[in-house]
Amino acid sequence: MLLMAGRTTRYAIEPRGEYVFGIVAGQAMRARRGRETHLVRPGELVAWDPSARHAGSAVDGRAWSSRLMLVEVGDLRALASDPETDTLAGVVFPHPVISDPDLASRFVRLHVALESSSTRLEREEQLSEWLHEVIGRSSPTRTARSTLTPRDDRALRLASDYLAECSERNVGLDELAAVAGIGKFRLVRLFRERTGLPPHALQVAHRVRAARRLLEAGETITAAAAATGFADQSHLHRHFRRSVGVTPGEYQRRLVARGSPRWR
Repeated sequence: MLLMAGRTTRYAIEPRGEYVFGIVAGQAMRARRGRETHLVRPGELVAWDPSARHAGSAVDGRAWSSRLMLVEVGDLRALASDPETDTLAGVVFPHPVISDPDLASRFVRLHVALESSSTRLEREEQLSEWLHEVIGRSSPTRTARSTLTPRDDRALRLASDYLAECSERNVGLDELAAVAGIGKFRLVRLFRERTGLPPHALQVAHRVRAARRLLEAGETITAAAAATGFADQSHLHRHFRRSVGVTPGEYQRRLVARGSPRWR
C-alpha cells in the first residue's frame, strides 16, 4: 500500500485498480467523481473505489490537509477477508464521503501506526479490522460475523502459547490465525472478548517481561531491545514505561541502587 500525508489545494486520481481511503483536516474540500460533487468537511472520511476517476479542489482557495492510504484491489480482498468470512469481490462505495467519528479517529491511529515503529502484528490487526469495518458499514458488500463456539478456547490457548514462545519474532496476523486454526477476525474478536486485549498487546507484554529479565541480568538497553523483538530502543522505551511505570534506564538505576531486582 501507499501512505501519503500533506496539504494541497487540488488533486486528481485516475485509478488503476486501487482503492483510496483518506481523511480531510483543517479546511473542507470539494470532490468530484463523474457527475457527482461532494463537499468533504474536516474530520470526514473518503472511500474511493476504482470505478471512476476522482478529483478534488479547495473551497475558496484554502488548502486542506489530508492523510491518504492507497490499497490495491487484490490486497484489499486479502486484508479484509479470511476463510471464515465471505470472499469479498467487487467492493464499491456508492457514497464515498463517510461521516463517522469512530471510523475517522481509528483511521488516523491506523495511519500513524503504519508510519511508526509499531509491531507487525499491531499494524496488521489495525489495518485488517479497519478495512473490514469500513466495508461493513459503508459498502453494499457485507462481511459475515460468525458465532463463537467452544473450540475457540483451544484456538485462544494455541495462539497465546505461540505468542509467548515466539515473542521476539515479528509474527503476522495471518500466521497467528493459522496456528490457532481459525480466521483472523474471529481470532482478534476472541482475544478481545476473552482477555480484553488484542493479540499484539499480549505480544508486547511478553516482550516487556523478557526485556526486564535481560536488564536485570545486566544487558544494555539496546541489546535488550534487539533481543526481544522491539524495533529499536525508543520502541522498547515507550512500551516499557507504559507497562512498568518507569523507563528502562530508570529501572536499571533502581536495580543498581538496591543491589538486586525488586520487581518480579
